[in-house]
Order: sequence, then structure tokens, then C-alpha cells
Amino acid sequence: MTSRRPQVAGGRAESRRQFLAGITVTAGLALAGCLFGGGDDDEHYYEDEAFVDEDDEPEYDGYLSGIDHPGTVDWTDTDEDAMVIAVGTGREGMGYAPRSVRVDAGSTITWEWTGEGGRHNVVHVDGEFASQEYHEEGTTWEHTFDEPGEYPYVCTPHEHRDMIGGVEVV
Repeated sequence: MTSRRPQVAGGRAESRRQFLAGITVTAGLALAGCLFGGGDDDEHYYEDEAFVDEDDEPEYDGYLSGIDHPGTVDWTDTDEDAMVIAVGTGREGMGYAPRSVRVDAGSTITWEWTGEGGRHNVVHVDGEFASQEYHEEGTTWEHTFDEPGEYPYVCTPHEHRDMIGGVEVV
């Protein structure tokens, strides 16, 4: 039995190959977007923010190393009403934005839930502060930072998803 493959360009077999190639490329681009953040970034949270100099970034004992964020937002000399960290941002609602902030001693930071990603909390890694778990959009929780230092924190239900952040108090 001989193979009956069309030899004419533009034939039915070629159209099928082009169609399948197009689907493959489209699926590949969609997968790349899912894997590399396409459309789920938090850039809008950082649009009008000032950042700490790269050489002056807090270290948090390496706690935030390897986490994707544009740097520490400098909220020193900022009105406390503007000190709001969104909870449930980024891909699948598994982030805080901004991830890392610098504030003056005595500042009160408010965390506000987006309603994305399930139930979240804000828990200092050494237990100095902890919110309850919330999910509802618009829920807020606040904490006043009286003492200078570095305060890394985590969402305990999503620590395995690297839902972590930090506050540096100067």
C-alpha cells in the first residue's frame, strides 16, 4: 500500500499542518504567560512610589531573597493614610504589594485584602504581630511599628507559595 500524501502546496494536508502549528505556537505563548507572569504582575501598585537605593536595601536575613519584586518602597515621611499594603495580589492572588517597605518608627501600616487567592493573613516570622485570616475584599488590618528593625512576615496558609513580605523600620 502506498502513502497518499498530497504534493501540492496549499492542499488540505498543508492547511492542517499550518493550523496545528498555529495552535502549538498559541498554546506555547499562553503557557509562557502563565509561567512567566504575563498579565498578573503588580506594577500598578508601584507606579508612583519612591524606592530605597539599591545599595541600601534591607536584608531581612535573606528572607526575601529570590522573591520577585522591584525593590523596597520608601514610605519614610509619607502620610500614614497612603501606607496600605494590598493582600492577595499577583499571580493567583498569592502576593503582597508592595512586598517590602521602609517606614519611620511609630508608623502604622494598613493591610487591605483584595479578595483574591483565598484566605490570607499577615504574621511576623518571630510572632511579634499577627492578623487573623481574612478573605473578603476591603477587609483591613493595621499594625504600628514603634521600634526600628526589620520585620519579615508571611501568609501562613500560603508560605509554600512564597507569599512573604517585609517592613523595615528606621
